[in-house]
Amino acid sequence: MDVVMWRRLWHRLHEVDTHLTERLHVPTDHPARLLVVLGAHLGDGPLWLILWGIGLWYWRGEPRLFTGLLKWVGSAMLAAVVTYTIKFVVRRSRPREVGGFYSQKYDVHAFPSGHATRMGTVAWWGSVLFPQWAPVFGGVSMWCILSRAAVGVHYLGDVIAGFLVGMGVSFGVWLIL
Repeated sequence: MDVVMWRRLWHRLHEVDTHLTERLHVPTDHPARLLVVLGAHLGDGPLWLILWGIGLWYWRGEPRLFTGLLKWVGSAMLAAVVTYTIKFVVRRSRPREVGGFYSQKYDVHAFPSGHATRMGTVAWWGSVLFPQWAPVFGGVSMWCILSRAAVGVHYLGDVIAGFLVGMGVSFGVWLIL
């Protein structure tokens, strides 16, 4: 494919992504807005640092879980490096800025979503380490990443790509280690 064809394809994908994202958008006066805002913050880094810290302390005497949690944290860190490398190469703008979200402060690039990347590691490692809770980890992850698009800080494609990065890096770490 030549450059013109790639540009047309990229433009068409962006149009579809924008259309789907607008269909997901939940306006500020909608009754479900509080659930969407809450969901959008479930992937916040400080929250997961606290949860991982508690898990490492709690399961410090259980080698399988302790080691698994270390792999999970390592996967999340590696996936973040991959995500931010892609962000600074692609430099895709966010669909809109929303007060109360980090995007206005330090993270102006949307693709791929860092929250979705983290939630990809949550879905993978949560299911591997605690299989009985796999639907919960998967459900919370989906709630978070779809909420990021619904509040308007990401396109749907941003969160799908981020989730796939998180899952892919996690799978790679699981496979290697």
